[in-house]
Amino acid sequence: MWNNKNANIKKRIRYILLVCGFILAVTVSVSSAEITENAVHSITFKENTEITDALRLLAVKYNKNIVPSAEVAGQLTFTRLFDVTFKNAINAVLGDKFKYDQQGNLVKVYSADEYEIVRYDKDRITHKVFTLYYISAAEAKKLISPLLSSVGKIEATNAAEIGVPVSETISSTSTGGDTTAMNDTIVVYDFPENIKKAEKIIASIDIRPKQVLIEATILSAKLTEDTQFGIDWGMLQETAVSSLSGVTRGTSYLASVAGTSRATKTTGLTVGLAIDDVAAFIRAVEEVTDVTILANPKILAVNKQLGQVYIGTKVAYESQTTQSDGGLVTTKVEFLDTGTKLSFRPYIGDDGYIRMDIHPKDSSSVAGSAGPDETSAELVTNIIVKDGQTIVIGGLFRDEVTTKRTQIPMFGDLPFVGAAFRGTSDETKRHEVMVLLTPHIISEPGQTQGDERAEDVARKRFGAKDSLQWLGRARLAEDRYAKAAQYYVEGNDSAALREVKLALEIRPTYLEAIRLKERIILKTEPEKAVKNERIVLSDIDQKESSKWRRID
Repeated sequence: MWNNKNANIKKRIRYILLVCGFILAVTVSVSSAEITENAVHSITFKENTEITDALRLLAVKYNKNIVPSAEVAGQLTFTRLFDVTFKNAINAVLGDKFKYDQQGNLVKVYSADEYEIVRYDKDRITHKVFTLYYISAAEAKKLISPLLSSVGKIEATNAAEIGVPVSETISSTSTGGDTTAMNDTIVVYDFPENIKKAEKIIASIDIRPKQVLIEATILSAKLTEDTQFGIDWGMLQETAVSSLSGVTRGTSYLASVAGTSRATKTTGLTVGLAIDDVAAFIRAVEEVTDVTILANPKILAVNKQLGQVYIGTKVAYESQTTQSDGGLVTTKVEFLDTGTKLSFRPYIGDDGYIRMDIHPKDSSSVAGSAGPDETSAELVTNIIVKDGQTIVIGGLFRDEVTTKRTQIPMFGDLPFVGAAFRGTSDETKRHEVMVLLTPHIISEPGQTQGDERAEDVARKRFGAKDSLQWLGRARLAEDRYAKAAQYYVEGNDSAALREVKLALEIRPTYLEAIRLKERIILKTEPEKAVKNERIVLSDIDQKESSKWRRID
């Protein structure tokens, strides 16, 4: 019995050794193949060595299977190669007359003519489908085409429709019809080596683009007499940008376009750049004028794509009236966009800077003889901004000055005493719009702080509730639901159920209250929750729906 145990132990040990030996052999073989591929050798050939003999020597040195065709013949013109890899060595041996094709550890050698025949053998043509996610099929086709052979080709899906409707109708453009609804796709037909090149190109260009989050603050400034014809940009440069207490300031500059002057009382456009907090700038502006924030949108735009904000009034006017031979009169109505409009297009650099095309415009209209007359102040510029810097665009003025003079005829024209018989009244209306832009480069969508924005919306919703009249049904239902939620958190389920029922009596479709009621019932009375009218009807509908038959 003891001998049998020893025999079994010996068999197991022998088996384990054999397995380990096999694994070691495979590992050494793989490692050897990796090493010989990039190994460096110095090789000595005999004089007038045949090329086929030289290939046999390389096969041994670099552990390759080299198979030359019958057309491969000739002698070497050299005898030594120092410190060369396999690729260097075989290229030296073959020269310009012969070519090789390597597939793994097998190397086939051809004459130049044979290689061209093999290379362009149409039986080797294959294809691959590339699904594109961020670039268009047309762009990919344009970039890959130079890599293909003379017999290669690319087929691409049709381009998607671009843009969104901007008219008042639901859609002013085609809804797509039977166009493809999948991602842009291209199919490349060519030889395998060229398709591999196409793979590398697509992998490097079809990547998720960065985005730019624009924080725009649009200010409406009603200017006082102290500031005369606009904001005193020289003063703001000293206060808002350079020396507001408690805030670290950076360098600033102001680029004036037909600038502002108190002496001549002319108006124009001014662009500023401030490396500081926007809130500090607004506080400085409030010291010299009355400011109203018209809008504070945050716009996310993809690199190189257009972003727009428009706040204003579309003024309707009849642009054309025609009368047919039958006396039918038709009128064409068009709209003039007035108010504040901001258009921008960002270009993201690789050093944290953003180049932006900016076009702010502020306009108003008055009735004219042939339609509305538009008065506008606008600026088109291209600037470079660092990520997080604030751009200040000001000087978009609307200025109206009305002067009236009354006098008694003849007496008002008398010298010295004529002033007693004259009267003057001046009316000045000044309005300026300022735009502050702060761009941020966004690599990941989460950087837009969407959760915080959603919380702000919730806060405003609750603030709106508090402004409702206390006797209104909506306010009463909201208050009952708030008490029910408080009782539920405290664990007083009976009081919570009482309050939520009162809320539903006032407002039966109050979705949040319905959910809370079902949650309380499920917790306190599970058997009653199963008998809930909504759940019962839903189950019946689901069971019976398979038995329904459509009658044509």
